[in-house]
Amino acid sequence: MIQPVPPPLRPASASAAGFIDVTARLSLAMAVLSIAWSLFQLLLVVLLDRLDPLDWLQRQGLPVPAALQWAAQHALSLTVLMLLLCVALLAVSWAMLRRYEWGRIGFIVFLVGVALANFAMLPLVDGMFTAMQAIMPPGFHDSPDGRHAMAQMQASRWTALISAGVTALAFAGLHAWLVVKLCRDEVRALFR
Repeated sequence: MIQPVPPPLRPASASAAGFIDVTARLSLAMAVLSIAWSLFQLLLVVLLDRLDPLDWLQRQGLPVPAALQWAAQHALSLTVLMLLLCVALLAVSWAMLRRYEWGRIGFIVFLVGVALANFAMLPLVDGMFTAMQAIMPPGFHDSPDGRHAMAQMQASRWTALISAGVTALAFAGLHAWLVVKLCRDEVRALFR
């Protein structure tokens, strides 16, 4: 009896090339969507600057947290910075698709940077809840409705922190896996 021969395995270089193509194309798509979103945010920043939401909050007698004041004062530069980072991701993704070594290295830098930024956002999530508590009117914390609202806010704070932490860990794991794959010899051999 003749034993069936297993199908030949795909060569390592073909699977490495497929990995690079898929990763680069997905990154290109994300970069294009991010650029569109950044342009939309830029439009909003220009419109909101005319509306001056901080002045409206102050006229309502609501305290404006320092972090919100800083973000509002630097909204235009932060939005332009985000747009430039999205354009850089587009360039790096295109270079990776074209098999340029600087594209592979730049993509690795982006992966590490985004993973670190996800963890850096955790204190901002906590600060957001602190700022929401500061907006509450004086004496509200001592009322029954205020204690109930504060208990709900505390539960929401922990839910947000835990979910943001788990998300940051998951993305860090995914990005670490991608970095390891991009540093393998069969992948590096495809770049010039």
